[in-house]
Amino acid sequence: MEVTKSQDRAGDAAWQNRWENNRIGFHKDYHHPALVKYLDNLIAGRQNCRIFIPLCGKSWDMKWLADLGHTVVGVELCEIPVRDFFKEHNVEYDILQVEGLPEAKLYKSKDGKLNLYQCNLFKLSREILGTYDCVFDRGALIAVAKADRQRYVDLCVSLMKPECKYLVEIVDYNSSKMKGPPFDLQHDLFEQLYGNTCNLQVLEKDVDSLSDRMKDRGLDWLTASCYMLTLK
Repeated sequence: MEVTKSQDRAGDAAWQNRWENNRIGFHKDYHHPALVKYLDNLIAGRQNCRIFIPLCGKSWDMKWLADLGHTVVGVELCEIPVRDFFKEHNVEYDILQVEGLPEAKLYKSKDGKLNLYQCNLFKLSREILGTYDCVFDRGALIAVAKADRQRYVDLCVSLMKPECKYLVEIVDYNSSKMKGPPFDLQHDLFEQLYGNTCNLQVLEKDVDSLSDRMKDRGLDWLTASCYMLTLK
């Protein structure tokens, strides 16, 4: 299914509205548990990795990874979390224009370790973003509209270096009880999205992850699963 520009704009506006009205229950002031648990698997002993974090918000994980010596590139639609991120972590930065993409801005730390593109992810490309040693999907795949999943996957896979490792978490639940995001994603559909291009290693499968926040949204069960992907 082709996603129209009007649909893109509607989704962009909804996301902007969440940040403007501080409806950001998805943001956590701690490091993502899956990243903490599987960081060694993701980095695999390498130094100064280039790490891509799509739909990054103002995730604490980015500063942590940069402090470990890695170079982090994130993409976030809304300006509010990008500015908040640098302010909350006391990181000095420059704002650069993105060549060939006048609507985009690049917020770059003075040391070059943190690079956040502020624009619609689907406006970017391998030519602009480059390639990566690691990808960490901290909820992006299950945040994009279901109709956008394949183009999201195609973009992220195109950014993988030959030895890239790609950590991703998905959730499943009864979608008749809650309207995402996060959107439910079953294992067979996940395998259809990535299976042609990537090897899929299951790290955790169907772990009970029902939080009070999700209960309040009407769910009575929710499971999370983690995968590590490598190129075939």
